[in-house]
Amino acid sequence: MKRKLLSLQMICVLLSVNLIPVISHADELTQSESESNVIEESPTETTDTSSTEVTPPTTDSSTSETETGTTETTTDTTTESSETVQPPANSHEEVPVTPQPGAPIEPAPAETAPVEVPQPAPVYDAAAQLNQDIKVLKNEPTETFIRRIGEKARAVGQKNDLYASVMIAQAILETGSGNSDLSQQPYHNLFGIKGEYKGEKVVFSTQEDDGSGNWYSIDASFKKYPSYKESFEDYAKLMKEGIDSNKEIYSGTWKANAVSYREATKSLTGVYATDTSYDQKLNAFIEEYDLTEYDKEKPSTSTSGIIVTDSHPDSDFKEYTGETYTGSEAYAAGNCTQYVYNRIVQLDGYVETTMGNGMDWGATGKANGYEVTNKPKAGTAVSFQPTVAGADGTYGHVAFVEHVYEDGSILISEMNVAGLGMVSFRVIDKDTANTLAYVTPK
Repeated sequence: MKRKLLSLQMICVLLSVNLIPVISHADELTQSESESNVIEESPTETTDTSSTEVTPPTTDSSTSETETGTTETTTDTTTESSETVQPPANSHEEVPVTPQPGAPIEPAPAETAPVEVPQPAPVYDAAAQLNQDIKVLKNEPTETFIRRIGEKARAVGQKNDLYASVMIAQAILETGSGNSDLSQQPYHNLFGIKGEYKGEKVVFSTQEDDGSGNWYSIDASFKKYPSYKESFEDYAKLMKEGIDSNKEIYSGTWKANAVSYREATKSLTGVYATDTSYDQKLNAFIEEYDLTEYDKEKPSTSTSGIIVTDSHPDSDFKEYTGETYTGSEAYAAGNCTQYVYNRIVQLDGYVETTMGNGMDWGATGKANGYEVTNKPKAGTAVSFQPTVAGADGTYGHVAFVEHVYEDGSILISEMNVAGLGMVSFRVIDKDTANTLAYVTPK
């Protein structure tokens, strides 16, 4: 009788153990969006604790464009791995994925079994299931990348009748939010376009398909651009002019032919990329990051007039590179004074490392023999006294004058107004502008 009772107790214990719910990391991602595919893009690694499919972000497509003399051909390239990452059950450990140089991968024929190939950029952390909505989890690295390229995309989109939102989403997808080697300095190739740009190129190893599903490695030349601006312009040229064999192959991306960004992304699917969910992925980025703001004619501003970006189409000068120059350590990191010092040096100007707080630059400039005036002038450091136009109540503020408008208002770039280390732009009205001190660099 005791033996039977013991068995019954053991059965109860086992049942109670089995009734304890176990929620994996992948389950947590999908609880709020059941039956949905969640994409969490990361510039360096991926996390997946279930046996779900991992979808690469930068190998959905890459456009390869070869220029030799007057002949130019473009080959759409893509691949999508069906391999799965399976860490220990119920583990919350991250599975690192090492990014490879940003070179595109040629696609295998549809009838060929998927082949795992080296990836040019990080992969998504995805709970991937076929024929389900794709969701994007917002993160700061991607937001920072968008701020760096957004205004460039807007300017090119407005000029070429293209959706800037689509271009930005493609750049995110193709480069892993700017993390691929090919997209970074000094190459700035956001779309994996092959060939040469004004004689400049860079060689990366890439995977090619021989047409029979057999993969092999070759060294390929990719265009090297001076900056992201030229990368966008060259991409827009491809969209507008097409390829030699079909001049209107990308005409579906034109605003004249696509009444919404969704029609534009749909036209890219199966043409620019063979990935059947390419448009869904682009749409997910556009919607999560509100990229349609960049489809508007002019930049959006906050209630205080701040435009969070590191470039502006109205600026009279080349874009800010973010480079830190010798001497800038004399100023507080990520603050207005350090930014203006770096901006001036970047543009081949000279300013002291002892200019003081933002409010001091006018007085210090005069004492050190700089030209200081109350007349707005592009290319100068502009000093704000405490509380003026939102300047700090104790230290004041200093910014860089990017442009003077005909009505007397000025466009300034500045740092630490939108956040520590963050570059933003503002337009200062004429009346306020005439009360400020402008210091001309030596």
